[in-house]
Amino acid sequence: MEVKHEGLELLDKNEKNEKSSKTISNSSSGLTVITAVLFITGEMTGSGVLALPKAVKDAGWVGIFLIFLCAAISSFTGTVLGRCWTLLCENVPALQKHCADPYPTIGMNAFGTPGRIIVNISVYFTLYGVCVVLLLIASGNIQTLLYQVGLDMSLCYWVLIIGGVLMPFCWLKSPKDFWPIALGATVTTLVACVLIFVQCILDVDKARNATMANNLAIENGDAKVFSRGFETFFLSFGMILFCFGGMAAFPTIQADMKHPQKFPKTVVFAMASILMMYVPVGAVAYGVYGDLVADNVFNSLTPGILQVVATILITMHLVFAYVIIQNPLSQVVELPLNLPDEFGLKRVLVRSSITCIVVFTAESCPRFGHILALVGGSAVTLNTFVFPSLCFWRLCHIHGKEWKSAVMPKWEIPLHILIITIGIVGGISATYSAVKNISDPEAFVPPCYVNITAASLAVGGGGGGH
Repeated sequence: MEVKHEGLELLDKNEKNEKSSKTISNSSSGLTVITAVLFITGEMTGSGVLALPKAVKDAGWVGIFLIFLCAAISSFTGTVLGRCWTLLCENVPALQKHCADPYPTIGMNAFGTPGRIIVNISVYFTLYGVCVVLLLIASGNIQTLLYQVGLDMSLCYWVLIIGGVLMPFCWLKSPKDFWPIALGATVTTLVACVLIFVQCILDVDKARNATMANNLAIENGDAKVFSRGFETFFLSFGMILFCFGGMAAFPTIQADMKHPQKFPKTVVFAMASILMMYVPVGAVAYGVYGDLVADNVFNSLTPGILQVVATILITMHLVFAYVIIQNPLSQVVELPLNLPDEFGLKRVLVRSSITCIVVFTAESCPRFGHILALVGGSAVTLNTFVFPSLCFWRLCHIHGKEWKSAVMPKWEIPLHILIITIGIVGGISATYSAVKNISDPEAFVPPCYVNITAASLAVGGGGGGH
């Protein structure tokens, strides 16, 4: 049965050749390939750099393979998602204008209203969860930095302060309006990765002594051996997926490009850049600190100038990335409210309300690792592994005869099946492991408004080694 497009009329064959070049090109103010790469790199990295060493620890050295695997799959499915949007832009004239919810629109055209609803829920949850994690880690980093200079202020207060400071920046219209923020997010992360790498090398002897002392404590029965198994492996899988969890914002970035058809090239360049930051930090940090590496790698580094500067840079990235990530979330929320596509009081109220909800969630669950693993194992898995392949497959099936580019190469079919299978099996397992870990009484962290002291101590600067 054909999927109805609810008012989106297809171009007929005579109009298609004449208008296709227009439908896939935005105004001169749109994003270029370079600026789009900056946005993808800026939104994905940051929290991923801090969490990857712990993720590698949970899986062992196979975690490095998981990083490459997730990067490869994200590159492929990112290009597939880009092909979906290009197909729609070439064949649905109503999409020539700015589209506030491109990913749900892809789901709508592929699977009708159920597709839009499911994709919307997944995108909402992903963007929302990422915003909470970014806010928590940024607040924890600032708490740790200022504690080193004698200012001991609760993380719970920093969540409120940073949320308030970032609120006005979230009123900007769309990514093309704040590309300098994306540049800042990417550059600060790159420099921070170099500093983290150098500090890890400098800590080799100290970390070796700490490992020997821990082994002795294990022999004496004063410490437990860190054991890997089903749960830790899939927790690692969920955390690594979270590090590549920007797929929900991909269509929004592509829709703001001058030439959306160049998005697949953009994704490949961005993933290569991200791997250059992720792999060295993840491998060296785990290689140096081993099973003692903290949830937040900054808590494993020896305090000093390199650690301080790296923390400042990553924190700058996190606040930049927060603005980038909340924007598509805001656009999706605004759409059913029929808000005017311009700056005004209604936009300020809606986007400020979203920031307040994110702040409240962060105050309610101040341990970022819990949210990171849960979102990575559930919604991010669907957005990255399942939806792109399913949507492209469906569009090719229902429009293969009328849309020239709606063709699924035969060699891609087994690859799509494999990716969807990995996504479903791995996602269910990772979500189960995350939920079980959250429900563990020993891992429970009270909300800030219940016990502000216990919440701050448990978080320990953004995650700590708890």
